[in-house]
Amino acid sequence: MLRDCSRLLLLAIPAVLALSGCAPTTTYRYSAFVPAVRPIPWDGQTPPKAGTISLEGTVTSTTVLPDLTPQIGDTAVLVPQWTAEGSAMISVSPNVQLGVRFADAAYAWAQQSATGTMPVPNAPSSWGLGPELHASFPLDRERRFWLGIAANFMSYDVPYAEWTLLGTGPAAPCTSSTTCVDGYSLFDTRTEQHWVYSMGLYPSFNVGPGGRYGHIIALASMTNGFRNDGFTDQPTNGSTVSSTDPIVLLGAGYGIRYECLHASALLYHPLTDDSSPVNYGFGAQLTLGVDLETISARDD
Repeated sequence: MLRDCSRLLLLAIPAVLALSGCAPTTTYRYSAFVPAVRPIPWDGQTPPKAGTISLEGTVTSTTVLPDLTPQIGDTAVLVPQWTAEGSAMISVSPNVQLGVRFADAAYAWAQQSATGTMPVPNAPSSWGLGPELHASFPLDRERRFWLGIAANFMSYDVPYAEWTLLGTGPAAPCTSSTTCVDGYSLFDTRTEQHWVYSMGLYPSFNVGPGGRYGHIIALASMTNGFRNDGFTDQPTNGSTVSSTDPIVLLGAGYGIRYECLHASALLYHPLTDDSSPVNYGFGAQLTLGVDLETISARDD
């Protein structure tokens, strides 16, 4: 009986460790609050009149599947669960829009990419700003099938922190606080600039005459994410944050337009896995907007 219980206990220990997570005890740990990987919020169609000004607001929900057993050299960053953004676009033709996008994520919305990810004390929000392009073209005479193309290039302020191991256990040389976590002492916090590019195809299909009942949206997008040396024994001078290779995102959604108002919802999934610097799950976007016709648009 005791032998059987011992065997069960030995089998249960790995499962418990996997659920609780375990991070390597390295001399240094680095963390950063980076933008979430997500597609450009758009419904795939441009306003029908040149000179139309479109104002939109979007809320994005991001899911991260944390690495419970990171190894030395693995990434350890904080990713916002929620991102709020807005855009202002003007139609230079019935098929092309140009404008600017702003995105912001509060540090309070951060979630860890791996067990043992260190905080970024007194971190400001991670925000970005940059130009954006939309273009859409009908693919048939009835104008039911459309192909949308979107791209932007945004500059983000990314806060990061450097931590140094002082000791662990009851005799740890520092008291737990915002500058001492699990035996690691805060060495420095700063903010640096990083660029994020995004581009995507947004095929859509109008439901009803002229899209009276909205339109179905498909999504195939590509953007860059971020990595860092979250756990290392090698000292560095500053941040270890860098861009990843392109990440593909696939998704679908629905959009609807009524007079000057429009709205859309997208469900998407970045194609990442356990070997990726950050493993993302499903994400969702909700966008609300208004189209304001200028004098030139009304004349047209």
